[in-house]
Amino acid sequence: MLLILGLGWSAATTPMPWGGLWLLAPAGVMVSLLASWRFGAWGVLVPVALMGVSMGLAGPQSPWVWWIPVTALSGVWMGLREEGGGPAAGDRAWMLLPVLLLAAGLPWTLRYPDLVAKVERSLSGFETGLVDFERRAGYPADRLSDLERALETLTKVQHQGLPSVLPSMLFVWNALLVGAGRSLASQVTALFRWPPLSRAPLSGWRLPDGALLVLLASLALLLGPWNAWAPTAWTLLLNAGLGYCVQGIAVVESLLLARGVPPSVIALTMVFVFTVAWPVFMLATGAVGLSDVWLDYRRLERVPGGDPS
Repeated sequence: MLLILGLGWSAATTPMPWGGLWLLAPAGVMVSLLASWRFGAWGVLVPVALMGVSMGLAGPQSPWVWWIPVTALSGVWMGLREEGGGPAAGDRAWMLLPVLLLAAGLPWTLRYPDLVAKVERSLSGFETGLVDFERRAGYPADRLSDLERALETLTKVQHQGLPSVLPSMLFVWNALLVGAGRSLASQVTALFRWPPLSRAPLSGWRLPDGALLVLLASLALLLGPWNAWAPTAWTLLLNAGLGYCVQGIAVVESLLLARGVPPSVIALTMVFVFTVAWPVFMLATGAVGLSDVWLDYRRLERVPGGDPS
C-alpha cells in the first residue's frame, strides 16, 4: 500500500505526460511478469498490446511513451526466468537491457532536443526560484552574488552535459519503476496465494559477460571519431559502470558477511563512506567489481582450519 501511495504521489507531483510513467510502467511490468510466469512466452503479448495502445494514443514520436512497453518487456524476461529458483541478482539486472538500449537510442529521436530544452527550462526555473527565495529571506548581497555566479557556472555545465546525462537519468528512473512493478507483482502473488516470487540477495550480484561487452563498446564509441555517438556512449558507459559499482559493493558485502559482520553494520558503513567520499567510493567499488570479472573473489576457497582472513 505504501508503494502504491508513493507512486501515486510521485505521479501527481511530476509534470504530465511523464508523470504517468510512475503508475503505467510499474503496472505494465507487474502484468507482463505475472503473465509470462503463468503462461510462458505468451506473456510477450502484454508489451505488444501496450505498445499498440500507447502508440495509438500518444503517437510514436512522443519520447515518454516508449518506456511503457519496453519496461514491460523486461517484466516478461523476468517472468520467464522465475521457474527453477529464479535468476540471480546480476542476471536480474541484465534483464534491464531493453530499457538500457532504449535509453541509449533516445538521443537519436527527433524530439530529444525538445526534451533536453524542457528539462533545462525546468532547472533554470528552479534556480531562479532559489535566488528569489534567498532574496526575500534577506540574505546578504555578497552571498546572493556568490550564489548567482555559482548557478551561472552550473547552468553552463548543465547545458554541456545534460544531453549526455539525461538518458542515464531516465534509465535509472525506469529501472526503479521496473523494481516497483516487481514488488507489486510479489504482492499480487501473496494476495492470490500463488508461490512467491524468487528473491536474490545483493551479495550474489554478478553481471553476465555481456555487460563487459557493453562497457567495452561504450569505450570504443567514446574514443573513436564519432562525436554524434557521444550521448549514446556515455549512457552505456555510465550505467554499465554503475552495474560494476554495485558488483563491487556485493563483493565487499559477501566478504564481510562471511566474517560475521551484521548486515546493518555493513549498510551503515557503506552509507557513511559514500556520504563523506562518494567519488572515491564509486571508483573503488567500480574497480573491485571489474576485477571480480576475472578474479571472482567470492569463489576463492578458504583453507580448512586455517585463518579466514
